[in-house]
Amino acid sequence: MLRVILSNMNISLYSLEKKSSISHSTLSDIYNEKINIDKCSILTIKNIASSLNMSIDELYEILSYKKLCYITFDREFDLYKSEICHEYKRLRDSNFLKKYLLNMEIENLINSKEYDKALYLLSFIDYICLKNNLPFVKKYEDIRKRKLNKLYVSESIFLLLKNKQINITKIFNECRKEFLIHNIVESEVENVI
Repeated sequence: MLRVILSNMNISLYSLEKKSSISHSTLSDIYNEKINIDKCSILTIKNIASSLNMSIDELYEILSYKKLCYITFDREFDLYKSEICHEYKRLRDSNFLKKYLLNMEIENLINSKEYDKALYLLSFIDYICLKNNLPFVKKYEDIRKRKLNKLYVSESIFLLLKNKQINITKIFNECRKEFLIHNIVESEVENVI
């Protein structure tokens, strides 16, 4: 969960290391969830919390998955993602790109303040470009720098996190990076049923 906190605060692990005076190996283990937060010393948790301007209790609740304040799900957004994946399955690469680049859907979504959908569609377009060794669409450079204020996951992943049946490291390792840079968890773009 430290990974999600740092991402949302735009703080690098290196910066936290310098600010907290905690060793790289200890922070890396916490960041990669190789160590249970209950095994950390109170001094380590205190130094991290202080460096992040958080209380010890707040940090502990987040790192122990008791408080999922940096993670969210939205059923409407999940439905949109499913529709886009099915549309992609139907159209495939070139026709999907033609449709969504010509109809200015991303711009329309931005103008409607539907940033989650706009960033998802842009991530999908970037995914197709990478897959086919095509350059990114330059007109979206400004939008490409944005990210959502919380990590968007599906409802099923949210419930798995809440019940501690999966961890953030596993999710991040399985997620497509084109989506993750915008705080969207997506791994199944081609395997929709």
